Order: sequence, then structure tokens, then C-alpha cells
Amino acid sequence: MRSAVGIAVLVLISCSKGSDNLDDLGSGDTGAESASDGAVTCTAPQVECSGKCVDTATDKGNCGTCGVSCGGGAECCASKCVETAACAFAVTSVSPAGGWQNGGDYVSLTGSGFAAGMKVFIGEGRAPVLVLDASNARIQTPPGPLGPVDIRIESAGKTAVLRGAFKYAEGGLAGPWAQKPMSKVRGEDPGVAVMQDGRVLVAGGTTVPDSTADALDTAEVYTRSTDKVTPVMNAMSTPRWQNTAITLLDGRVLVVGGACHFNLTTCKAGSDPAAADLFDPSTNTFTPTKSKLTIGRSYTRAALLPDGKVLITSANDDSLDIFDPITETFTKVDHSPRHVFGFMVRMRDGRVMLGAGDGGTTAVEIFDPDTKTFKTAAPLAQGRSKLTAHTLPDGRVMVIGGASVSAGGVNAPLDSIEAFDPKTETWSTMPYKMSKGRCWHASALVRDGTILSMGGYAIPTKCDPDDTVDQIDPVKGVVTTFATLPNKNTEWQAVTLLDGSVLGVGGGACGTPTALPDLDFLPGKDGPK
Repeated sequence: MRSAVGIAVLVLISCSKGSDNLDDLGSGDTGAESASDGAVTCTAPQVECSGKCVDTATDKGNCGTCGVSCGGGAECCASKCVETAACAFAVTSVSPAGGWQNGGDYVSLTGSGFAAGMKVFIGEGRAPVLVLDASNARIQTPPGPLGPVDIRIESAGKTAVLRGAFKYAEGGLAGPWAQKPMSKVRGEDPGVAVMQDGRVLVAGGTTVPDSTADALDTAEVYTRSTDKVTPVMNAMSTPRWQNTAITLLDGRVLVVGGACHFNLTTCKAGSDPAAADLFDPSTNTFTPTKSKLTIGRSYTRAALLPDGKVLITSANDDSLDIFDPITETFTKVDHSPRHVFGFMVRMRDGRVMLGAGDGGTTAVEIFDPDTKTFKTAAPLAQGRSKLTAHTLPDGRVMVIGGASVSAGGVNAPLDSIEAFDPKTETWSTMPYKMSKGRCWHASALVRDGTILSMGGYAIPTKCDPDDTVDQIDPVKGVVTTFATLPNKNTEWQAVTLLDGSVLGVGGGACGTPTALPDLDFLPGKDGPK
């Protein structure tokens, strides 16, 4: 029979050898070595926390650092507390971890178990997502309220949440307005897209207002860092005006829309309104898509869907097209009614709203990207055409101005504003108005959450462009006068750049001999993050 002294000696010998199998001694596996002074020495990647060796990358009681405990329902995945059933499906890192409340920023996610079809939510907003591999994805942020929000991913019935992982911030505008010369005059709503590298593609347009014969097949790129405009290396596959350019999640830009009037009866000779092009910013070149649109389209609108595909509508047909960037093919989606000179905008929840249009149309529909179906929404209080629309950080959709009867005839420009609340699914006419009616104007949602509504036609039945700017504050419920434009302008586009600047492109009033040759530029200003 062994003595108690003998047992004590065996224990001391085992500890002095740094045994990894201390369970045999009833003390639990700490992975620790006891130094002669009693201190605990741990073998990497483990560290000492309260006298025990733990791996902070996976330890629920010491996640990321000692003393940080993951609550119920959370696992410690890559040093982050993630609410998930298992770390095999988790989002663990967000870069950058903040963005602007107007949305449009490109953010990288890392984690595990990512797969095609994965959904990503930033707070209550659904983000378009491109899954790169099982551990990496790229998203574009939707607009969102100021402050920290959760990031949630969903795939194949699994959910993972990283609490407070992303923070929405606000910036401002510095001013004053400035003009930047283009290599060519590009009037009447050329396609404009802010690319992932911060540059801006301006594609097509016409040199003579109302003239499809003068539509362009060329494009140029504005680079904010150098403040220069440079031509694209080659031409598009067809001339375009009143066209659309939209940045894809893989970095390329899709350009659609032909050089035709809205009914396709008058097109530039030799043009193909069904042709589509992809611009590659790495080579500065265009290539035609592998297939064409299902029909020719003019006066196009487009929205990036949550799965990275693109929904496209046009003034000449009730139907829509969905573009798949992977296969470079188009699929037709039946729909009714048509919205000639109407609006199209992706809502914060990922659905797409389209509505209004010529002839006093008040009809509105919402497209569900998951089911590929439409549902009828509440109608607008006022028929509108050639209006602008934006999804606000609080989730509402705001429509601004427009012509009350026929935009083609510049009939009765409207100063009123309506907003759709997705929680109640109703429209409300705002108690505040613009300083004047506007149609064929441009507008941009900027970093402070306000909207700049710029130029347009303001006098009924007259081709007389305007140079005034209204700043609409949906939170305070006020409209204030902003600095006037360098030139009177109408029939143009405006975008908010990744650095918060605002760029107005195109323009040229009906009945005038030439379109306007400049970019109108308003510098942005960062706020605290």
C-alpha cells in the first residue's frame, strides 16, 4: 500500500514535467506550466487568464481578451462573441467598421460558412452582397440611422449576429460649387455611376438636346483625387442617351439603354437599344455583355438587388429585365403597368419600389427580389413624372417634385414632396415644400441625411432651366435655400461620391442648340465617426 507522502511526490513530479493531462489529477486541463515562483506559463496561442491557460479566440468566458464573457446563445468565434449555433457559420470581422448614413459604401465581411445566396443585414437594412468564398464577402451598405447597428447573416436556415459591429456616421458639405470640364458635351441624362475605386463613369449622352442622332457611344471617367476627366479607351457597342449606368459588386459597371425616344420609334441610325455593355475599371475598357436585353429599352432605370443582380425598367415597355453578372445574361420579368418617366429605388429592406409616370400616374408597385414577384402598394397622392426618389436613413422612401401631367410637355412642375413609410405602407404628403416646382431636375442624398434638389424646369410649358438648389431635411422637416449652381441646368443626373462630394452631370434644355459641357461639383466634408 502506497503512503500519502508517495502520492504527493507523484503529483509534484507530474507538475514539474508540465503534463498536458492534468485531468487524471482532477484539476481540469489548463495547458499551464507552474514556474518555481508559482506563476502560470502558457503555450501559444493560449494566454493566462485568472490562473488558467485559455485560447481567447474560442473561449466563451474570455473571448478576445481576458474577462470578456459571451452571453447566452453566443459562441466565441475568431475572438468575437457571435450569436450563432456554431462557429462554422459566423461573421467575425467588418472592414471598415463604419460608414455614412446615406449608404453606398463598400464593406468587406469575414467569417465562416459563407455561401452563395447568403443574406446580409446591417441593422434593419438589407445589403447587396457578393460572396467571394467561404470566408469573405463584399457588401454595399444601405442607408441607415446614426449610431452602432448589428450585422446579421442568414443562409440555409442558419443565422449569425455580430452585435454593434457597424456604425453609421454623418458628414457634411464644404462648398462652394465648382465646374469641371468634360472632353465632350454630354446632355440629357447620360449614364452616371460611382465606381468602387471612387471614380465616376459618365457614359453616353447627346451633344444636342432632344436629338437621338447626336447621341454618343463614348464615355469618360472623373477622378476625384486628380480632379481630372479622362476618356475611356474604347467605345460602347452602341450610342446611348437617357441611359443607365450601375456599379456591380464585382467592380464592373453595367450600362444599358439605347439612343431612342421612349417608344423606340425614333432611334439613332444603326443603334441597338437591346445591347448592353460592361465597363472594367481595371482596364478602362468596355466589352459587350454575353447576351442582350430581352427587348430594346430606352429611358432606362436600374436598381442593384440584394443578390448582386440588377433590375432594369424602361419607358417603352411594361416588362423588366434582371441581369445576372455571373452569366452576363438577362431574364424577362412580366409586370404591369408601365411607368413612363417614373421612378425606381431600392428600399432599405432590399425590395424595389417603382411607380408614378406620365399622364398623372399615381400607381406604385413593390418588387420582392426573393420571390421575383410584384405587389401593389398604396398609390401616390399626386401623379408625377420625371421626379426623383431616395431611400432615407430611417427607411422611408421620399419622392420629390415632378410634372403633374406630362413631363414631355413640362406641364405644371410640382413643389410638393411625398414619403412612403414601409411600417404602415402608406404615403404622406409632407407639410414642407420646395421653393419652387421642379421636374427633370437632379437630386442627391448626402452624408448629413439631407437631399439636395437641383435645377430642373420650374416654369410650366417653358424650356427654361433653373439654377436654384433646395436642401430638404426629412428629419427636421424643413426646406432651406442652398447655394445656386454655376449654370442653369436640367435633364441631368446627380450622384454622391464615396468621399461625400456631390457631382451633377449632363444637362441641356429642350429647344437649345447644345447641351452643357461641364460637371458641377460640390466638395464633401467628413464628420466625426
